[in-house]
Amino acid sequence: MTTPFPTLDADLVDPPGEPAAAPKRICIATADVPGPARNGGIGTAYHHAARLLAEWGHEVVIAYVNRKAVDTALMAEIRARYAGLGVAFEPVAPRRHTVTTPLTKVSAPTWALLDWLRAHDRPFDLVHVSECRGLGYGPLLAKSLGLAFGSTHFVVKGSSPTLWLMEGNAQLLPEARDLGWVFMERRSIELADTVVCGSAHLLEWMRDAGYALPARAFVWPNVFPAPDTGPATAAARAALDGAPLDEVVFFGRLEPRKGTVLFVDAIDRLVRQGRAPARVTFLGMPVAFFDALQCIRDAARDWPIEVGVHTELGTEEAVAYLSRPGRLAVIPSLLENSSIAVTECLHAGIPFVAAATGGTPELIDPADHGRVLVPADHVALGDRIAELAAGPLRPARPCREFAATLDVWARWHAQTAPFAASSDRFAARERAAAAAKPPVVTVCLVHHERPGPARMAAHSVLAQDYPALDAVLVDAGSASAAARAAVDAIEADFAPRSWRVVRQENRYAGAARNAAAAAAHGEWLLFLDGDDVLFPDAVSRLVRAARFAEADCVPAAGVQFAGDGDPRDATALRGPPVRYLGAAPALSRLENVAGGACALVRRDAFEAVGGFTVRGGVTVEAPAFFSRLIREDRRIEPSPDPVCYYRTQPASAAEMLRDRYRDDVARAQALAPHVEGLPAEERAFASYVAGAGAANPVEDRPPRVGSVMALARRATAFGIGRLEVSVLVDPDWFDWAWRQYGRAVVELRRNGRPVAQAPAPDPETEVRIAAGSGLSAAGATFSLHDAGDGDVLATLTAPSLLRARRVIGGVESRKWRKLRGWVLDPAEPERRRWVAVRVEGRLRAVVRAGEPRGDIARWRRTGGAHGFRWWIPSTLAVPDGARIDVTDAGTGRALRGSPVRVEGERLIADDGSAPANGSAAGVP
Repeated sequence: MTTPFPTLDADLVDPPGEPAAAPKRICIATADVPGPARNGGIGTAYHHAARLLAEWGHEVVIAYVNRKAVDTALMAEIRARYAGLGVAFEPVAPRRHTVTTPLTKVSAPTWALLDWLRAHDRPFDLVHVSECRGLGYGPLLAKSLGLAFGSTHFVVKGSSPTLWLMEGNAQLLPEARDLGWVFMERRSIELADTVVCGSAHLLEWMRDAGYALPARAFVWPNVFPAPDTGPATAAARAALDGAPLDEVVFFGRLEPRKGTVLFVDAIDRLVRQGRAPARVTFLGMPVAFFDALQCIRDAARDWPIEVGVHTELGTEEAVAYLSRPGRLAVIPSLLENSSIAVTECLHAGIPFVAAATGGTPELIDPADHGRVLVPADHVALGDRIAELAAGPLRPARPCREFAATLDVWARWHAQTAPFAASSDRFAARERAAAAAKPPVVTVCLVHHERPGPARMAAHSVLAQDYPALDAVLVDAGSASAAARAAVDAIEADFAPRSWRVVRQENRYAGAARNAAAAAAHGEWLLFLDGDDVLFPDAVSRLVRAARFAEADCVPAAGVQFAGDGDPRDATALRGPPVRYLGAAPALSRLENVAGGACALVRRDAFEAVGGFTVRGGVTVEAPAFFSRLIREDRRIEPSPDPVCYYRTQPASAAEMLRDRYRDDVARAQALAPHVEGLPAEERAFASYVAGAGAANPVEDRPPRVGSVMALARRATAFGIGRLEVSVLVDPDWFDWAWRQYGRAVVELRRNGRPVAQAPAPDPETEVRIAAGSGLSAAGATFSLHDAGDGDVLATLTAPSLLRARRVIGGVESRKWRKLRGWVLDPAEPERRRWVAVRVEGRLRAVVRAGEPRGDIARWRRTGGAHGFRWWIPSTLAVPDGARIDVTDAGTGRALRGSPVRVEGERLIADDGSAPANGSAAGVP
């Protein structure tokens, strides 16, 4: 099949030879692998790639970048599994930040991968990484700036960009972090050495979406093993070919984009016409944002046919299920790139019918298109299923034979010329950047009433190793004797180098920075706050990066430290480096993700955007400045390597209130350049969207920080007694505590004073803390803390803990691994409560009971919003007969119907009963 993009076989420049003629050291970086996840397109594709590359003689390492990487027992199991395939498996856990923002949430995995790759003594020859969620963006950014990986060739796999995926599901982006992923995914493609996409469809989408596709962008199917040609396999495939239709199986995730609703509507139409198959099965995993099982249940209630659902099967189990004669796989995706489901059916000879959408037709022999492809329409799909029921089932053929596809992959990895060429280009740019005459750089230092830090900042400028350095200090109206003396001393230090000090009234930081730029002699400007400190080689490194990338602005990463002391004191350092994403046009309207106080800027770019904002009372000038650079299409390429120390200060309550105002002002300033010149209604809508996105309110969250959930139980019915608190430990917090302090300990405090501690031995464990007898609750406030740094994990109010409560509720038995039920407190019916779920005695979830329930909506003032539901995670192994206890989280009282036990795909009340249709019998 021809495509508007070259295919990978066109890139075979070395003469044909043995695939292992040039073995390489190859890394596959992914957040998805079989094991922690049962199935997934990216993980499945990279699993096969790792195994086959190892068979072809390459040294293969999988870098698994996921918060599950801290689960040492699971990681040991997965490592052993891949070691049996000749593949090394290395878990990489993203670091937790002390402050969680859209920037830190979206970027932690890519920075973790960057640090992990740079920590290796031997560089990788090739790194394979998907564009999905921008995992490879950090390393690719570092290479684009000439900082690392000159001999490493990055191969970015086109998989499923966030915007493409959401559009396919007809969804809106729900969180600010999604905007970050959209940017990082686009830049990952643009910065790649080679892009390989399973379909021309996705490359066309990227091109139409404004991606600047690199010259080396190719179409080629995913690495997938050739079918077994042994006699047993041949016999099994022959049995599939020509069998009469016995069962129709929906094959794919149970979500709208995969065609779940379309399939349900097609079967429903066939039922009404009397043409429905005898058996229909749904084979796939549910998703959180769409209640597919309820959709199926509602539709199938009146179907006079057998309906089954399998959500628990992994990839191999699903293929084995479909590999029985008479089963027809239906893959009606509304949008696909290079469908793994279609590939698996082609590989195993499973008869199927699929929607002719996205890249699906590119996988199938054109001669079979008319038989197995249909429009993404429930009428056409139903008619085709009915047609196939009238005759024998026939498998489709692949567009390219699997063996031929693999041969190209093997030869492509064995060659050297394309990879050597990219290394040569990197080296040439590096030499050109180093040979050019160093431009004059003016460090623009601003100061107001911080004498000690200002001296340290100035000394760090004086200590720079850059040969063409200029500096200006602007003192913004410092009035104290100490500050004036410090400025005088700095002026004396600057004088031998003809550097300057400018004194002016305090018109805030924007005016001070503009004054420094006006007095500068350099063609480049390096802005620095008066309390930050540069590394000795900071200017040299930033200039090299700017020239290598031909950037207009290079914001600097920095290391945070606290207090007024010397930043070289390691005890003052705080958390991971502060790193910026760069020119993310959408996310920058909500949060400044482009750069911080320390940034190198070309003078002409600075002047083109009019410098920094000068406005009375506004001390947050960076967001608007970077937004204007983005609007002017200036190249902002942030350096991920720390070159300075950013000083932080503990904030008082008044300062925190002021900071919230500052944050609002910063967002408004960042948005303003993007909406200049638009009509009033457009500006109003943009302002509303930015405000709503920044607030991102989540109503009635459980008390938690760092993914820690708290429960509490009283031991007596009176105000004096023994308090027990249970904490569900998440891997994020566990990993953070161990990295920082070598232990994970939870501390219970009463009125701010410690009363008990308990260690957390492993992530995802229940930790119980018991405070001694005689504990009075009168006038008390209880709180949970990270014993390492004292951070509050949860605040617990005494009345709900120690006072006797009459809580009522029930849990209902349901199919498909889902708990449902309700709970309320008759004394406070307007208050939403929380439900604790324990599996075999182990705390597994804390679930908010806030869903509408029509059966209790009219009782008192409840409004009926006291229902809950909990999906048993597919990654949680729950054997038949397992006991599940469901209790009110605040009191520990068991709900009516609890415990339940697992029986096949049902949850049965422990006494064998099955409450009918969610009845809330027992409500007063």
